[in-house]
Amino acid sequence: MSRVRRRGLVATAEAIRALILGFGSIAFGLGPVIAHADVIVLRGGGQIQGKVVPDPQQKDRVQVWLLQGRKPLSFQKQQILEVIPKAGPLDGYVLKLGKTAETAEAQYDLGAWCDQNKLTDLARLHYEAAVKFDKSFEPAHRKLGHVYHAGAWLNRDELSAAQGLVKYKGRWVSAEEKNKHDLAEKATATQASWLSRIKMLRQAIVNGPEGRRREAESQLMTIRDAEAVGPLVRVFGADERPQRILLAHVLATISGPASTSALVKQFLNEPDGDVRAAVYDRLKEREEPGAVQQLIRALKTPDLNVINRAAWALGNLGAAEAVPKLIPVLVSTDMQIVMVSPDNVNQGGNGGSGMPMAPLGVTKNGNVAVMTPPVVGNGVVAYGATVVPYGTFAAGANPPAPRLPEPAVATFTYKNVEVLKALEKLTGQDYGYDSDAWANWLSRSFNFNPKKTRRVPQP
Repeated sequence: MSRVRRRGLVATAEAIRALILGFGSIAFGLGPVIAHADVIVLRGGGQIQGKVVPDPQQKDRVQVWLLQGRKPLSFQKQQILEVIPKAGPLDGYVLKLGKTAETAEAQYDLGAWCDQNKLTDLARLHYEAAVKFDKSFEPAHRKLGHVYHAGAWLNRDELSAAQGLVKYKGRWVSAEEKNKHDLAEKATATQASWLSRIKMLRQAIVNGPEGRRREAESQLMTIRDAEAVGPLVRVFGADERPQRILLAHVLATISGPASTSALVKQFLNEPDGDVRAAVYDRLKEREEPGAVQQLIRALKTPDLNVINRAAWALGNLGAAEAVPKLIPVLVSTDMQIVMVSPDNVNQGGNGGSGMPMAPLGVTKNGNVAVMTPPVVGNGVVAYGATVVPYGTFAAGANPPAPRLPEPAVATFTYKNVEVLKALEKLTGQDYGYDSDAWANWLSRSFNFNPKKTRRVPQP
C-alpha cells in the first residue's frame, strides 16, 4: 500500500480514536460526537443514516460513514443541523476501524466482521486492503471471488482476458462473437441509411412529377448492395400493386441469396396473380440453389395458398428433387371448432351433404350468419357464407323450432390442385390424390438423378 494511503488510514484511525475517547469534538455547536448509527439531519431538510467522524485532512469538514458504500461522504460542518443517536452496526465498525492494524490478517478480520453485520461494501473494501498488504493472502482473494490462474490471483475481468475473451458492451465474449456483433451493428447502420434513402425515392415515385418519378425509378434499378434488400422489402413489400411489381424488378438486379430469398417470400405471399407472375418471371431467371429449397420448406406451412403457390413454382421450375416432399401434401387436413346444427345429422367435414359452419353474427330477422368451409380450386381458396334459422318459430309450432347450432370439432379435407399438377409435370405419372399409390411409385421407380447410360463407342 502506498505511503499516502497508509498515512490516510492512520490519520483516520487516530481521529476516530480521539473521537471515541472524548479527546476530539466536531466544533459546530453539537458537542462531542459519540459513536452511534445516527440519523443525521442536514440543513435544508434532508436526512441520512450513518456515523459522523472528523475529516482527517480538513478540519472544517466531517465524514459520514454509511451502511452501504465503500467511502464516507464529506460535508461542511455547518451542513449538518442535528445528529440523532440510533444504535446500529456502524457503532462497532467505527470502534474496530480505529483499532485495526495495517496487516493483511487484521484487514481480513475486519472485513469478515463487516460481512457478518451486513456491511457488505465495507467488507469488500477491507478484503481489498488485505490483498494490497499481502498479494498472496488467499482468504481475502477467495472472498473477493478471485481465481488462482497461471501462478497469479486474478479477478473476473483479468481471468476473462487471460482466457482470450474480449469485452463487448459490459460482457466478456469471444473474439468471434464480438466480430459478429460488430458486423451486425455495421449492417444495421447501413440498412438504416438505405431505408432513409429508399423512402425518399418511393416518395418521389408516388408523388413527384413525371421527370422526378423516372429518375427515382432509375436510381432504384441501379441498386446492387445486398444490404438494401431488407429496406426495399420494408418500403415496397406492402405497397400498391405497381410498387410491388417494381420491387420484383429491383430485387432481380441484386445478386446473392438475400435477394433470392426476398423474391421467394414475395412470390409466396403475393395475393395478386399478375404481381405474382411478374415476381416468378424474375425468380426463374436466377440460378441461386436456395430458391428451390425455400419453396420446398414452404410446403410445410399450414397455409393452403402458400402450399399451392410453392408447388406451382416447383413444377414450373422443373425441381424434381421436390417430388418426395410434394406427395405428403397432396391432401391437407385441418381440425376446427365449428357450429353445427344438431337437426342435420349429415353435417360434418367429411363430405356429407350438410356443411360445418363457423358463426359470423346474427342478422336483423334473427337468423345466424355462418361461414362455410373453404373450397380449393386452381391456385385459389374460396369461402362462402349462409344463414340458418335461430329459433324464429314459436315453441310447440308445427314444424317445431330448430335447435340452435352447437360447437363441434370437425375435420376438413382439402385437395391441393397445384400439388397434383406439379407431381404430374415433374414425373409424367398420374395417380390422382392417392398418396399411397404415389408413395409406392416413389419407392419403386423414382430416381432423381439417374446415371447416364454408358454408350459403347461406335466404330
